[in-house]
Amino acid sequence: MDIKLPIGTGVCAEATISGKARSTSMMPGADTAGAKPTAEDSVTLTAAAKTLSTTRGEAQDMPVDEQRIAAIRTAIAEGRYEIDNWHLAQRILGFERSFA
Repeated sequence: MDIKLPIGTGVCAEATISGKARSTSMMPGADTAGAKPTAEDSVTLTAAAKTLSTTRGEAQDMPVDEQRIAAIRTAIAEGRYEIDNWHLAQRILGFERSFA
């Protein structure tokens, strides 16, 4: 599959799928209702895309502590919530380092 899309144009692009050239519209609301997938159409995900998909699914399964959220919202509304800037900075740095 060889898809060449111009970045930032939003007009039209040529896509080659299984050796056949097809015109694809990049305009919002373009009519794709008549387009039907064929046996020749296929999509291959990169390893990075697979990892992102897995991570997204895991993030949706994380438990949410509703009581803690309510307590934080109340503290913010009452002006009692204090932010530890040093601790926050350390957490941000740790997060950024995980991508290096």
